[in-house]
Amino acid sequence: MKKSLIALAVTFSLVAFSGCGKKEIAQHEKVTIDKGQVATKIAIGSNLDTLNLKDQFDKNGTINTSTKKAVFAFTKPTGHLVIEYLNTQGEDFLAKNNIQVIADVSRIPSIILNYVVLSDLQKSKYQILMFLDEKVSAEYRNEKNPDSIMVVTLDNLKVTGVSFVTSLDDFKKEIE
Repeated sequence: MKKSLIALAVTFSLVAFSGCGKKEIAQHEKVTIDKGQVATKIAIGSNLDTLNLKDQFDKNGTINTSTKKAVFAFTKPTGHLVIEYLNTQGEDFLAKNNIQVIADVSRIPSIILNYVVLSDLQKSKYQILMFLDEKVSAEYRNEKNPDSIMVVTLDNLKVTGVSFVTSLDDFKKEIE
């Protein structure tokens, strides 16, 4: 009986929270910000905090002085778009281009995160850092563009520009 209830709970959670497929991103024009405050912890001309986060393999990863681009995905559709693109690249693409990818998984129920999302992410050939704390992720999220991929351009941790993209073509242009 207990196993049946657990199986039912997992099935319900999968349907309710993960969706039955990839949701599409509402397409918007690329937005580029080259001055001012972008999020609580991101401002053009200021240094980005050295972020130390866990990846999908529970290893430490960081945004540091060698990082040139930090790619933030705060929603399931933006995360899927990033992964779709990365799956077309070689294993060394992120390292070779000094790019870090950060996915916000803080709002995913732990049972879904542990049994579905992490197992999917662990199939990846690249490191994905994760926001596990919703308060921390909120400090990096831009409220005007919540459903876009946020690409932060860095020079020795100094934020030199931020772009918000929703299309695969715009994303490719931002990180290639």
